[in-house]
Parts: sequence; C-alpha cells; structure tokens
Amino acid sequence: MYSMHPSLLQLAMNNSPETLHLRHGSSECVICPEIGGTIVAWAVDGQNMLRRTDSQALHSRDPLRFSSFPLVPFSNRIGFGLFHWLGEEIEIDPNFSPEPHAIHGIGWKSVWDAERISEAEIVMRYHHKRDSRWPWSFSATQHVRLDGERLYLKLEAFNLSEECAPLAFGHHPYFDQHGAFLQFDAKHVLMNDHLGLPTHMLSPEGSYDFRDGESVTGKNIDHCYADWGGVAKILWNDRPLGLHIESNMPAAVLYIPQYGESFCFEPVPHINNSLNRPAEEPAMPTVPSGGSYRSHITLSAVPAHSL
Repeated sequence: MYSMHPSLLQLAMNNSPETLHLRHGSSECVICPEIGGTIVAWAVDGQNMLRRTDSQALHSRDPLRFSSFPLVPFSNRIGFGLFHWLGEEIEIDPNFSPEPHAIHGIGWKSVWDAERISEAEIVMRYHHKRDSRWPWSFSATQHVRLDGERLYLKLEAFNLSEECAPLAFGHHPYFDQHGAFLQFDAKHVLMNDHLGLPTHMLSPEGSYDFRDGESVTGKNIDHCYADWGGVAKILWNDRPLGLHIESNMPAAVLYIPQYGESFCFEPVPHINNSLNRPAEEPAMPTVPSGGSYRSHITLSAVPAHSL
C-alpha cells in the first residue's frame, strides 16, 4: 500500500532524468541533482515518508511537484523582489508568476552537481555567480544521508562575495495530507496580507495552534511560525510509521492548502520577507566574506504509537 511507485524506481535506474538511488537497511531515497537538487522520494519499510513524486511529476521537471527542494539563499518571499541592504536598494528577479515576488531562493531552479555519492549518502553542490537573481556569489552544499530509519539533511552555504551578505539555507518538504496529524509548538505566527506577505505577529491560537497536535485536513494555512521548539511530529491515522522532525533553524513555514493532497512543514532560517522586516526575529542571517551559514534537518521514521 505504501511502497514507492514501481515506475519511479525504474526511472531511478534508467537515469531519465538523472536520478540517484540511496539505500540503507529498510530506507530508500531517490535524489535528482539536475532538477534543483531535489529529493524525489523517501520510503521506510515501503511506506512513503514524504510525498511521492510520480513519473509525470518527475518528467515535468517542476520542483514544486517533487518531495522536497532546497531553499537557498533565502526562504519564502522577498516582497516584489525589492529590499535595502547597507543603504542600497537591491532589486532581484521575480520568479513565480503571476506573483510579483521573488520566492524560495534560486537553488531550487538550478542544476546541482553530485560531488560524492555512496550507497547511503550523497553530497551535492551548487555554485552561484552574482546575477539579477541574486547579487552576491555563493556556493551551497547539501549532504543527504540515510541512517536506518533516519534521513539527515546537512546544509551549508558559503559567501564567495567580497562583502558581508545575507545568506541562509532551508528545505521545503511535502507530506501526504490525508489522515495526517501535526504537532509542534511556537511562540509566534505571522499574519499575512492578500499578497502573501507578513503584516504582524500573534501568539498561535485557534486553527493556528498545533501545540497539542491537530489534523491538517480542512485547514487553509500558509504562514510562518517564529521561535518554534525545534521538534515537530507527524502521524497518519492509517499508517504504521510517523515522523519525528528536528532542526536547528528557528522558524518554520506551514503550508496547508485547504483542498490539496499534500502539505508542507518547512524548517527555515528566518521569517518570511525578513529582508524587508529587519527588526523582527528571527532575522535573515548575515555571513561575512569567506564565511558560511550551516543548518540541519533530521527526519526520523518511528512507530506511530510512540509519537
């Protein structure tokens, strides 16, 4: 019932498009470096732990239809692709028409190189030279590793410009929505305007409060949570395994489309549109020339009754 789609595994073996297959014990993961450095699938004991990328989605080459993709050098939206940095107005290309904003960074729409791969892990790198999408040069590495029932994402971005620059690195995983319950705690949730940009912070209450665990079905949420506890749990009422998620990143974006088949819980380094809201925490990380930003996410498949 929960095994990865046979055609997906066949595509992984045929490398069309180029995909790489990791395995450790009962855990399998399919990676696609050439399409945004994305995760195509992750399953444990035959159960999909992330939303499965079917063969049509894989051939679409659209990361938004995959299981997870990297968020570098920023997360979520930069309003209208405009912000000020060190007294200078910066304009970057909008990349998500018809929205007028820049969204999700640039790594998800770029080709990554597989620098090192073994049976259970892969290191991918992306090198960016300053352009109209982002005016600072940087490189980024994703170290994806399976360890039994765990999937580790170790993320690092290096500032290659000659000045300090905003630089961050998160990830955008999708999970099956049907029968899913989500639990996490956070101090604040950001309310949005009609363009999807944050306006003010509140304490999570009502439909925004997941501290005791709530069904995601029927909710309509696309909000950033600030100062979350670093641990989230997902279980499905008809599946033997649930998920325990840990990350060192101080914010999280929760996206639950009301009539969708999947939802997102994204550990991220800063609030949405943080470059235009510099006084609010967690702020966009600033990295000196030659320095780096590091983050990690651990997803552990555990028996549902133990969550």
